[in-house]
Amino acid sequence: MKIKKKPSLRKCVNDNCKSCTYDPKAAGTWRQQVTLCSVTGCALYAVRPSSKASIPEAVLDYYQVPGAERAFYTLSRPPEGGLSEHNEGTEYRAQSGH
Repeated sequence: MKIKKKPSLRKCVNDNCKSCTYDPKAAGTWRQQVTLCSVTGCALYAVRPSSKASIPEAVLDYYQVPGAERAFYTLSRPPEGGLSEHNEGTEYRAQSGH
């Protein structure tokens, strides 16, 4: 009898965030989209996966990220926990018509 290996907690969190946030028709990779997640009330918000590379300006434009916050996302690695203390609960919205 083969015993099925249990998935890691990290994989479960990544899969949950990806299924909640990722839209393959929207701009950016799934990690970039999850990094830009603004649902600070989510229990997984602080531990969500984040992009290891800076997020391109075109993706930030698509999600209408305000200019004052763009510097945080163009770092080589966004700050741990995202920008909950910076964005004051502002939700980023994709441009309509995309």
